[in-house]
Amino acid sequence: MVWGGVSLWRSLMRLDLIDEIQLSTFPYVAGEGTRLFDGVPKSYPLDLVSSTASSNGIIYLQYRRHR
Repeated sequence: MVWGGVSLWRSLMRLDLIDEIQLSTFPYVAGEGTRLFDGVPKSYPLDLVSSTASSNGIIYLQYRRHR
């Protein structure tokens, strides 16, 4: 398990070191910011394994590396 920002996990993906990604998205609109999957190689397919929405609007996503 690694806690970090977008630039850290993008670097790990480029090195093919991530097998699973678990994201929590919060209902907040900033207008602009860093896009999560920009810069991820097209040769790095991810499969959505699960998505769950909580009653307070948080969405939990789980992706696995397609192998």
